[in-house]
Order: sequence, then structure tokens, then C-alpha cells
Amino acid sequence: MSEQDLNMEEGRDSVVREPQANSVATPAWPFILMVVLLWCGMRYFDAHGGAFDNRVFAKNMSSPPPVLGMSPEQEALAKGKTVYLQYCAACHQPHGKGVPGQFPPLSGSDWVNNVGPNRMIRLVLDGVSGPITVNGAVYNNAMVPWRPMLSDEQIAWVVSYVRNDPEWGNTGTFVSAAEVKAIREATVSHAGQPYSAGELLSSPDSN
Repeated sequence: MSEQDLNMEEGRDSVVREPQANSVATPAWPFILMVVLLWCGMRYFDAHGGAFDNRVFAKNMSSPPPVLGMSPEQEALAKGKTVYLQYCAACHQPHGKGVPGQFPPLSGSDWVNNVGPNRMIRLVLDGVSGPITVNGAVYNNAMVPWRPMLSDEQIAWVVSYVRNDPEWGNTGTFVSAAEVKAIREATVSHAGQPYSAGELLSSPDSN
């Protein structure tokens, strides 16, 4: 056999010995394992990450944030402040000092620091229109009635906050949702009709 024939024979052997790619089905278990691990990771993140937990407070939430580890009075103040900032601060200002000549102050107000809360509950429920004297100054503007928008609990929180905020210098009793409900039901005929200052002053301020 010539050298050329030998080279051709070796070439044929190498072709025969060259590995061939075979079509092998990929097992499903790695894909299933990956999906299970991804699902477990998402569940863990959702439970411990906090980003999607509804207990995380966002300032634009419509409801007050939950307050943990506080006394009922502290909780009422925290929730009342949230309601106040959302519904009342535009007129009475975040500091509660109002706008001179336009909106009366609540901080140090002789309408707030009174015997009982009933007058203030009525005022929040149905508003007030016409001249009203607060701390010796006369204001003649209209206050929005909150009866249709705020619940008994929300009104109780905000009245309690205004009457007891330590930074405002106000001192008064805390108000319960039951007290607000009783006045709401007793004054249902007044719904939609803002009070005058005279009507509020002539109404009983405590039970």
C-alpha cells in the first residue's frame, strides 16, 4: 500500500471516529426547580421586604397609618393629626394658627378650650357660616360641613387632636366615636345647614 493510500485510510478512520452530535431531550426538572425557587423568593420578599406591605405608611394614603405600641390617647392624636392635615390644614394651617382675617385659629382658641366637645363636634359636622368671634377677633367666612365625608371615628380623632395637641397649648377631653354618633343622630335635621355662631353658642357644650 502506497503512502498516499495510507493517508487516505487514516483520513477515513478520523472521520469515522469524529464524535457525532445526537438529539437528546432536555430534562424538565431544572426548569421546574428554577420556577419553584423563583416563587419561593418572591414569597419571601413579599413577606419580609415591606415594599408592598399595606402596613407601610405612605403620606398620600387616604386612611391614617396604624399606630403600634401606643396608648389609646396617643393613637387618637396620631390618627387625628392625619385627618387634620388632610382635611383641615388648608384653612386653619398645619400649625393651627389659621389665617388672620380669614380663618380663625384653633391653637389656643377659646372655642376649643371649653367645657365639653359637643359644640365643636356640631361645628365639624355641619360647618358654620357668618361672623364668628374667636379670641376677640371677628371672622366672617364659611366652614365646610364634614358630615357627609368624615366618619364618626374620623371626627372623634380630629376633634381629640385639636383639643389635645401639646404643641398647640390646647387642653380638653378626648372624644369617642360614640359621642360623635350620638350628636350626628340628634342633629340629623340640621344636615346641610351650616350653623351660625349664635346657634352654636346656645347649644349645650357637654352632656
